[in-house]
Amino acid sequence: MAIVRKYGKPDIFLAMTCNPEWHEIVGQIPPGLSAQDRPDIVARVWQQKLKALLTDLDEGVLGRVLARIYVVGFQKRGLPHAHILIILADEDKPRAREIIDKLVSAEIPDEASNPVLYKTVTTCMMHGPCGSLKPDSPCMKDGRCTKGFPKPLAEVTRAKFDGYPVYRRRRRAAGTLKSKTREYDNATANQWVVPYKPYFSQKYNCHINVEVCTGITAVKYLYKYVCKGSDKAVVTIEAKR
Repeated sequence: MAIVRKYGKPDIFLAMTCNPEWHEIVGQIPPGLSAQDRPDIVARVWQQKLKALLTDLDEGVLGRVLARIYVVGFQKRGLPHAHILIILADEDKPRAREIIDKLVSAEIPDEASNPVLYKTVTTCMMHGPCGSLKPDSPCMKDGRCTKGFPKPLAEVTRAKFDGYPVYRRRRRAAGTLKSKTREYDNATANQWVVPYKPYFSQKYNCHINVEVCTGITAVKYLYKYVCKGSDKAVVTIEAKR
């Protein structure tokens, strides 16, 4: 909270997850082993990628940074990921939808004009499917997706005074969209896109979720989220009666 008092609320939330398919990792894994077998290689490559991302932020890719904090954790599969909160200078704060659209995209890019970005987005930035399409998905709780997917289609981005904006998600042509392991209705596929910054996704080829934070009430949630502890389980052993 001392950071918030001095610099203001976070403007950008960013989450980056290691990609075990990075060629820097795959090229060093001996035959017969996977990335899970060599956490030393994964950690070394991850640290280099994260350092490069932080340098991009400090050099103003999203705007002039007044302050940032980040926390590195590990997923249940062992892959490292980082949560980053960024406070921008007043002149770069994303208040208007035109600025938000320059920072964040929630649509699948054109495959013909940008095949590299298209592959990354369809491989790393697609949620689900869940809901009625897959009610047993891990993100489902009480019949609803805990992440709020599928998101509503929208012709234009709508900035909100609290929470996250409603990002532009336009309807696509009819057909079927196939990613690495999933299949979507192409017309509504943008409803499943996790918001991202095209520059970051194309450069780093991994899951990098970028969200604009527009509300003051998000401060408590975001700082609790990035500073939360590791998962815990309670085990009880009882004698038979």
